[in-house]
Amino acid sequence: MTSTPVALGAFVARVFLWLPPTFALWYLGAHFHTEIVAGFARLFIAFFNGLLVSATENRTDLVFVTTLKVQQAGQGVLTVEVNPLIYTYGLALFLALMLAARARWWRILAGAAVLLPFQGWGIAFDFLAQVGAKMGPEIAAQAGLLPAREAIALAYQLGNLLFPSLLPVMVWAWLERRFVEALRMRAAPSAGRTA
Repeated sequence: MTSTPVALGAFVARVFLWLPPTFALWYLGAHFHTEIVAGFARLFIAFFNGLLVSATENRTDLVFVTTLKVQQAGQGVLTVEVNPLIYTYGLALFLALMLAARARWWRILAGAAVLLPFQGWGIAFDFLAQVGAKMGPEIAAQAGLLPAREAIALAYQLGNLLFPSLLPVMVWAWLERRFVEALRMRAAPSAGRTA
């Protein structure tokens, strides 16, 4: 954290300056990051017994091999592809916020670690939404997901819409409470003058 309070405009400018390098770092390190997040996704999917055989990376996608049988052009097993970049981009936003606030390195690492299970959640429920809803009732019934379709849809929306964009900001605000309070206090007198 900085020793002198920073103006809100200056902080926002610093965030925007940090966004290009943090997104580049996130994208270049996506392969390594995906390996970690895929482990969390497998843990969430494991609650649905016997559904998953393996998960491997195929360029930018995670390919989940299931135990489900399909009858297209012969007998085979169902594979599901999920793009993990959709669920992990919040890391770049979080890094930009933390670096713009000049946070300590251990706080940056702690916050990044907090985001990992939520990113895994998004990937897992994308997979489950595809199997439980998008691929039809036959596949959902075979997977045993028909009774849980509504819950899976809600969990998918959380993992797709809220966790990637909102959670990084919330974790930043929680870890950098003093910095956020300093920003608020510095902005409060100027807000009072305009009212």
